[in-house]
Amino acid sequence: MSLTPNNEVERHLLSRCYDSNSKIVELLETRYSQHGDQKSTILFKNITTTEPKKRGSLLSQSTYDTDSAITEERKRTTRLEVRNYISSTLTNQRKLIKKIQLHNRTKSTGPPFPLDKFLHKYAIPQFEDFATMNELWQKYMQDLLFQNGERLLSLASILPRLASADFNGCLLTVLQSRNTSVVGTRGIVIWDSQHSFTMVVPRGEDSKEWNETGEGAFSPSEMVGGLRVIPKKHTMFGFEVIDPSDEENCIGFTIVGSRFEIRSVDRAGKKFKNHAIDDIL
Repeated sequence: MSLTPNNEVERHLLSRCYDSNSKIVELLETRYSQHGDQKSTILFKNITTTEPKKRGSLLSQSTYDTDSAITEERKRTTRLEVRNYISSTLTNQRKLIKKIQLHNRTKSTGPPFPLDKFLHKYAIPQFEDFATMNELWQKYMQDLLFQNGERLLSLASILPRLASADFNGCLLTVLQSRNTSVVGTRGIVIWDSQHSFTMVVPRGEDSKEWNETGEGAFSPSEMVGGLRVIPKKHTMFGFEVIDPSDEENCIGFTIVGSRFEIRSVDRAGKKFKNHAIDDIL
């Protein structure tokens, strides 16, 4: 006689681990049986196999190893995909920059470099495609800093919220840095990692907040745009939040990158303390 209860929770969990319904019923009956082994625990992982796996021809569909396929699919996490995308994009940008430099050295009097063609070929991300991401971030910050969408919170309330905020989608500008070549760089953050901000920057004269070079005198890197990885250490960043009650008015903030060398998911639950700022740069 079996006293198997109608335990849908265990049945549902077992269905994620075992394909055979008869195997699931057997496990439940064994667990709650009056005669035999009454187990206080239940194993939600099938580590026993009735038959050894047979390795056949690579062309045989019947011997396809589904377990390994699932394992490989599970390894493809979002974080890994973002890292691979950033790495491949930076590699393509370096290739395109070298092509522009080679063209400028060898064919300075010839036709201009077909930049648009190669931007499409190398799939260089465009700043304009991430404008919607920045709009969503603006709404997120407005809800975070303004009460009822109108009145700005007190400074004592704002600072902890800024310290724990997520900056993915923020339009950042490099205000100061020991690396003077990145000063003035502006772009939308696509990945707020522990030690750096990865931003997508515009091309040409909009590549920096202030650009003193003349029209057509941009460097190959400024012509390509794409992604920039800006270290947080020894760098100061600035950003603005639009006032929801007056969209023509913006409130500016400055953050010290060295104090933000913590992953965004860890900053959410961290309490920041006041420190000396002698080592900003």
